[in-house]
Amino acid sequence: MKKIFYLFFLIQITAFTQPAGFVKDTVVRNTQFNNRTFAAYDRNGNLHVSYTAQDGTNSATSEIIYALETPSGFITTNVTNNFVSDNYSTLSLENSGAVHIGFTGRDVSNLFQIKYTNNRSGSFFTPVYITEGGENKATPYSKIGPDSVMHFVYFTYTNVTDNAYYRKLDLRTNTLSPEQFLVSAETSGDFDASLDVDAQGKVHVVVKSGGVFGGALKYFNDRSGSLTEIPNPVTFNISYPKIVVDHNDLVNIVYRNESEYRLYYISYNGSSFSTPLAITPAGQRPAGHQNITVDDSNRIYVPFQSSSSNSAKGFFMVHGKGTEFSDTIRIYDLTSEYVTRNSSVVAARLHGEVTYLYAPGAVRDGLVICDIFRVKGNLFGIIPVEFTAFSAAQSGNGILLNWTTATEKNNYGFDIERSPDGVSFSKTGFIPGNGTTLSPKNYSWTDSEPLAGKSFYRLKQTDYNGTFSYSNVIETDYTLPGSFNLSQNYPNPFNPETNITFTIPERSYVRAVVYDASGSEVAVLQNGEMNQGSHNIRFNGSDLSSGMYILRVTAGNYSSSVKMLLMK
Repeated sequence: MKKIFYLFFLIQITAFTQPAGFVKDTVVRNTQFNNRTFAAYDRNGNLHVSYTAQDGTNSATSEIIYALETPSGFITTNVTNNFVSDNYSTLSLENSGAVHIGFTGRDVSNLFQIKYTNNRSGSFFTPVYITEGGENKATPYSKIGPDSVMHFVYFTYTNVTDNAYYRKLDLRTNTLSPEQFLVSAETSGDFDASLDVDAQGKVHVVVKSGGVFGGALKYFNDRSGSLTEIPNPVTFNISYPKIVVDHNDLVNIVYRNESEYRLYYISYNGSSFSTPLAITPAGQRPAGHQNITVDDSNRIYVPFQSSSSNSAKGFFMVHGKGTEFSDTIRIYDLTSEYVTRNSSVVAARLHGEVTYLYAPGAVRDGLVICDIFRVKGNLFGIIPVEFTAFSAAQSGNGILLNWTTATEKNNYGFDIERSPDGVSFSKTGFIPGNGTTLSPKNYSWTDSEPLAGKSFYRLKQTDYNGTFSYSNVIETDYTLPGSFNLSQNYPNPFNPETNITFTIPERSYVRAVVYDASGSEVAVLQNGEMNQGSHNIRFNGSDLSSGMYILRVTAGNYSSSVKMLLMK
């Protein structure tokens, strides 16, 4: 006898809260059933999405699709195309912008296994198996760490007692760890376990133990060196646990209390848990949330759909920090065209810039379909400073920092902060801001006494009233001028122009060539003698199509390459 995944999507409900005033657009609308969406922002504010697409109710046709937001809309790529029922993808990004995707798919024995791929090379490679043989695996959750270690938590899916397991893949050595048993647990057919990785590369895992309809909350981390359960204060049965570690390494956990059918929140600071806090009203019966996330100000965002007659029929969100959370925000009411509610996911950045993706289902032209829409906006109006780019590259004897703002409000200026380890920062400079402006502004600053080797930079933006916030952290390497060095182009992604900086240790014949993803030469930027020192070349890709390009610079016996992403 097979187990059944229980889905509760057809319950009549009425209006309860007010919709958020966000801008709506379409991710995918076609003749397929598109569902189980996952999303994340990269450092430059580009949205990356993965989802499952299948033909109607035929799960054997399901494939994993990747979508990248561009100024002209979403560009989609098939991650799989093998007709073997791929599903339950989770997507995460590393600082370089490379995308990592974990999911389930059938093997040659028709068993569901955990699979994985990434696009570090510019395109997704044929997925590899994280698990093999034995039993069916289900509902994996995955995340790439800052140390190039990929983490997975997943369930077995059999006719007897099932278990939750953890496993990791070290991409530096291509070493797969043994499976680690976490707890006996049954998956309900949704993500009943999740994980996140902190700035030090430590993994944090939450799991719903027990039966299909709820069990004890289990929390694990490996801050001690091995993955260990940490007792938590939740005493009632829960479901749908989600976890996110904020920029201060505070662990945030959201789950549904199965005795009240309300979402609750707790946090863990490394030594103690906060008191469980209800963050949705009684009677709303939230479900169907794929993730939780935080923005750059450490505000938490929780998506869900409602399945109660006391609430509106659609998709919702709450957000907050500490003990203060918003009222329920109605993102979208189902229209007469749509009859079911499926997955919802949220991505956030800066101070309240939110993207919410939701997937309503319908019967259209005789086909069972599910579309994916996105609403986006800023919950708090004009943010103090909206960064659109921030980069660092060697320039002669120093490190040149460049950053761009889209808007500014009461911006006094920027402290430039540097760190040798990405943890402890100190001020190294200051650049005045532009007060209040709605037009883009470009800034630059040179660290004339850089640290040798690897270092980290961030910007501390301060308002006239003394309030402040931080940019993302960027990493760079400083090479003594007596050696060859090619920096990452800036900005990247770019449209249509980008800067290329490199240093040569002596007068050399230099050739700088741009290739497309197939290896064909598309532009020669330099082909001749150049003097010793740092050089900058500006590349214009207006005649090229969007995509990944490779820049190779050769100077004498030295040669190096970087990947450049053109997005039009």
